[in-house]
Amino acid sequence: MTRGFSLYLDALRFLAAMVVFASHLGYERFTQGGMDWIRELNLGSDAVVVFFVLSGFVIAHTTFARDRGPGAYAQSRIARLYSVIVPALIVTLLLDIAGSALFPAAYDGWWYSGEAIGEQYVRALTFTTQVWGESMRVGTNGPFWSVAYEAWYYAGFGVAVFCRGATRWTLLGLMAIVAGPAILLLAPCWLLGVWLQQAMGRGLGGRLSQVSGWTLALAPFGVYALALAWQVPERLYVQTYLLLGETSPHSVLGFSDEFLWNFLIAGLMGAHFLGVHRLAQEARWIGPKGEAAIRWWAGATFSIYLFHYPILTFLHGLPGYDGSNSLHVLALAGATLAASLALAEVSERRLEAWKRIVGEAFGWVSGRWRVATGRSPEPARH
Repeated sequence: MTRGFSLYLDALRFLAAMVVFASHLGYERFTQGGMDWIRELNLGSDAVVVFFVLSGFVIAHTTFARDRGPGAYAQSRIARLYSVIVPALIVTLLLDIAGSALFPAAYDGWWYSGEAIGEQYVRALTFTTQVWGESMRVGTNGPFWSVAYEAWYYAGFGVAVFCRGATRWTLLGLMAIVAGPAILLLAPCWLLGVWLQQAMGRGLGGRLSQVSGWTLALAPFGVYALALAWQVPERLYVQTYLLLGETSPHSVLGFSDEFLWNFLIAGLMGAHFLGVHRLAQEARWIGPKGEAAIRWWAGATFSIYLFHYPILTFLHGLPGYDGSNSLHVLALAGATLAASLALAEVSERRLEAWKRIVGEAFGWVSGRWRVATGRSPEPARH
């Protein structure tokens, strides 16, 4: 992966997180209708699909390009997830308890699930909140749904790459049965990223002309705008409704209810990636300071994504907040973003520490397994 393309992926990751952030800020209770346009366009949900394609690409690159084995893969993926979800769940729980007690009116709505809190958090830690389209909300942390999807994609990819023969297919089959159709429906978006990484590694994109690169990089945005203007998402949703026997797609598929539209977005992003990959080969305009800034902001993307919603909900409940006052909205957005960045310092920016914790846990489990099975530890190799 070239430096230019790597920087592009980091910048895109951050921009997608900010689109999700802005989309949630656009809810009526936060901005009193001042940002209805972003809710009507549903840009936040579309940005999650971008995340899926991007994730598949990056995970494939770190796995294949760096020649990681199964142990290193599992350690990295587990550390990456839990480094943010554990702090995010703690913050969500604390803010929800305090906020629902201090500002009950701010938590009186569909956006807060205060029932069966223990089950919510156990299911969140085991990534089972979305199995079979359940759509279990974890307190006020609505964005957690996509993490529950992605964890299954990580696991399935690991099994597909590192297992062989009957073991591979048995494990993948069992995982599919547990995860259910809703999670599986968006897996092609994630796998498209994997395919793109492999195809680019074999030279796809590099053989394109510069004109083709610019066309592929820019045309998807035009197609996307036309699709929104022609109400393609709504039309595809109606087709899904009819395919399900005139049953609400969301009631059956949860957050995969727009899977047809999501496939189209993923395809457009795939074409865009190819074009940018071609153009980024010649990117020289970003200096060291620009690179450092992009890397720094991208290093807080996961934290911004998982922390912002509970913080928004809590802060908008403070006495005197007026969503129709633009200064109040700016203060709410700024404080939420600042808090998310601060929390990134104790979560994803401490990824190496989490990797050590996971590695030590692996070692402890391995030691207990050897004791239980009567196997002697392997001699150290020098």
